[in-house]
Amino acid sequence: MKYTRADFPKDFLFGVATSAYQIEGHAQGGAGPTHWDSFAATPGNVVRAESGDLACDHLHRFEQDFDLIREAGFDCYRFSTSWARVLPEGRGPVNQAGLDYYDRLADALLERGIRPCATLYHWELPSALADLGGWRNRDIANWFADFTEIIMRRIGDRMYSVAPINEPWCVSWLSHFEGHHAPGLRDIRATARAMHHVLLAHGRAIQAMRGLGMSNLGAVFNLEWAEPADDTLEARAAADLYDGIYNRFFLGGVFNKAYPENVLHGLQAHLPDGWQDDFDTIGTPVDWCGLNYYTRKLIAPADTPWPSLQEVPGPLPKTQMGWEIEPGALTRFLTRTARDYTGDLPIYVTENGMASPERQQDDDRIDYLNQHLAAVQDALDQGVPVKGYFIWSLLDNYEWALGYEKRFGLVDVDFDTLERRPKASFRAMQTALAQGDPVSVPMAQPRGAMHDHWNLVADIGGTNTRLGVVTNGTLTDLRKSPTGTLPEFLAALHDLCAEIGTPPRAVVAAGAGPVRNGTIRLTNANLDLSEADIATATGADHTFVINDFTAAAWSVAEITGDDVQALQGDPTPPKGTRLVVGPGTGLGVGALLYSEGHYHTVSGEGGHVGLSPRTRDEVNVFEAARRIAPECFFGNSLTLEAEMFLSGTGLPILYRALGMTAGQPDTPALPAKDILQAARDGSDPVAMRAAQIFTTHLGAVMGDMAVTVMPTGGVFLVGGVAEKNRWLFGDDFLAAFNAGGRFDALRQAFGVYVSEQAEFGIVGANNFCKNALAR
Repeated sequence: MKYTRADFPKDFLFGVATSAYQIEGHAQGGAGPTHWDSFAATPGNVVRAESGDLACDHLHRFEQDFDLIREAGFDCYRFSTSWARVLPEGRGPVNQAGLDYYDRLADALLERGIRPCATLYHWELPSALADLGGWRNRDIANWFADFTEIIMRRIGDRMYSVAPINEPWCVSWLSHFEGHHAPGLRDIRATARAMHHVLLAHGRAIQAMRGLGMSNLGAVFNLEWAEPADDTLEARAAADLYDGIYNRFFLGGVFNKAYPENVLHGLQAHLPDGWQDDFDTIGTPVDWCGLNYYTRKLIAPADTPWPSLQEVPGPLPKTQMGWEIEPGALTRFLTRTARDYTGDLPIYVTENGMASPERQQDDDRIDYLNQHLAAVQDALDQGVPVKGYFIWSLLDNYEWALGYEKRFGLVDVDFDTLERRPKASFRAMQTALAQGDPVSVPMAQPRGAMHDHWNLVADIGGTNTRLGVVTNGTLTDLRKSPTGTLPEFLAALHDLCAEIGTPPRAVVAAGAGPVRNGTIRLTNANLDLSEADIATATGADHTFVINDFTAAAWSVAEITGDDVQALQGDPTPPKGTRLVVGPGTGLGVGALLYSEGHYHTVSGEGGHVGLSPRTRDEVNVFEAARRIAPECFFGNSLTLEAEMFLSGTGLPILYRALGMTAGQPDTPALPAKDILQAARDGSDPVAMRAAQIFTTHLGAVMGDMAVTVMPTGGVFLVGGVAEKNRWLFGDDFLAAFNAGGRFDALRQAFGVYVSEQAEFGIVGANNFCKNALAR
């Protein structure tokens, strides 16, 4: 080698790079299918239809491979994680074996004194997400952020550096416009969306890692220097457009929060609505920039639809890939990137290397590395803050659509026996890196910098709000504060976040009132609360406002036999659709629907169901109630809103109606609490009759609803009235619940329970939060 370690700054890092699908062996270890698996299985897409099923079997041989990295003297190993290995469906259940593998990988690197440099995504998208539109679907940005949190929460503390996405041009343009990589599309609309969404996902992932307390986070771009094929204005314009599409679109989005005008001319009509509003996320600050550089291209105009350009073969020497060798373009990229985009930020050459058919004596690769290290030296001499150089690749591997033909490795791999044999270039780098002082930069994240994510859940009452701090799914702190005005409520959320010192990952606020377009109108607190307000006050990535009976329904999602009193049925509630009823405050109703192993919530207002006399002697009672509150009856009938008898505000009306029927026209409107207490004491016959009608009508309505919903997982009574007045729910209640004529037996088959959960609103908001984040 022409250069040694001593020729570079003392903090300059040397490394090698690989990617998961190209070396691990994706058909092993519980990884889910990816769009690369289906792309490779499609005739004509990949040489010999080869796939990454086995690849280099790095999954089982990584320690042997890491010994080679240590033997060569490299400071860093840039690897990628497989989304589908960690989350086989892209969302939902985690493959624990996948997390364990990356955990062992991180430890094995540090044990050998090698800095782990992770890339979260290197092109293998889980098939389940591809089925939902993949990179065309805006939701992928949040799916990717969730994956980022899962993998980095496990291994992030041991990472030296992390970048979210390798080579966004390949993920989007090469794969959706040219169709050469998975998913193999040729669609300009899909391309524009993928180009934008891949940058949005990058920004969301950076935000997620910042939320974990991580640092040394970067962005990695592949760049091709574009030169006009001749001196005509048309060729210059074509080369400038190629440069805009390939290079400036992605760098500009992340560092300048803008896309090149010449690219927008062709793509703007196909970008998603509101794309201009995403730049604050896309441009989330990073700590360094990585450039993957291999070649330059000569570009000429073409008589085709936009972008109306074509590549022209150049005269320079070429690699096994047919790529021209032009080290001077690397220097130009380094200087231009610092000048136009990154300023003083550290820049790394995160990939550089060549494919060569030489299996051992690869002098051509040694010459290539010498030329490009000279290009890095030129950039350093011009003041560019280049901090490292990574060679692609450690191993010969699966080269995507080109199968196993093109060999980029410093180490030869026999793909029949999987034997590894270092090449001459490996030995040359080993000698060069041994000359000079070892670098003394940190090995991983600062100790103690990372922290657990937490969520904030709120149960909003008319007077007071209960705020719950949830860490790793468990309620760890509970506060109470006055609800107050909207500014006062939001200030309480902000102050709690400031006290903890980091923004929550998610906030769920539950309250009484209708929810429309991300805003809840709190009927008991007389204020409107939006998800956007909560996000501004807390800095949370995800915010949700939900009806209080959505929360009530979710409160029974994880309920056990210890959390309930069984009135009928199995003492431990079985899995299945569940019906939740909250008497006393308006007869709120929530249904937790169970399908394919998952719960889905539906909430409503049972208070608007009609009640009619159940017995002849109740006719006079309903007629008296009609004289008191005629507006609550259904037309010219004796049917009234259930809420007017089965709530705290309605029970006094029932009490007065009973008094009038008993010949006591001056019966006072006692509070519901006093009525129920007098009924329990047996001190007031009118109160006792009111409690009996309350109980039987509630049981009947719940039975009717149960036949509609078919809650095989049980019917649940929740809330203060049920908790404090268990005596109401005895034989009369069950008899009314089970009285269904021909459907008596069906009703008797349902489990009926009284929830004994303290803080069921907080519990429900937390269960809702966990479910929402998992999806």
